[in-house]
Amino acid sequence: MKVAIAASGDSLDSQASPVFGRCSHLIVVNIENGEFKDVKAIPNPATVEGGGAGIKTARIVGDEGAEALISGSVGPNASEVLSQLSIKAYQMVPGTVKQNLTLISEGKLEELTPSAPRGRGLGMGEEEDVNLKQESIGLSGIRLS
Repeated sequence: MKVAIAASGDSLDSQASPVFGRCSHLIVVNIENGEFKDVKAIPNPATVEGGGAGIKTARIVGDEGAEALISGSVGPNASEVLSQLSIKAYQMVPGTVKQNLTLISEGKLEELTPSAPRGRGLGMGEEEDVNLKQESIGLSGIRLS
């Protein structure tokens, strides 16, 4: 099984990352009979994105042909992309990449659910949210900043 894991570094000894879209690296590994083969560390270009980082990172996971992802959290937009690509997301446990890969190979990681409502990630949608709030209380057209 080919697995991608959000990581804070570029090796199997790196810590697994609690974040997905802006993790520093993705480690992609082919797990065969409990052995880790074809280990590939990919620096995540989406770490500095203002918005859409999770979607971009999910596409990288898909481009690598991963069947599963391990992360501490995955936002709803990235989760939707992963779902469309038939990639299952699993909840990481605090520890190294290697420890988490061992756990998934043993079937000991739980499936992950999206961390926030769709469209409410940490991206640049704040202005749109403010506009919607203004409209809902009758302040549309009034600038609050």
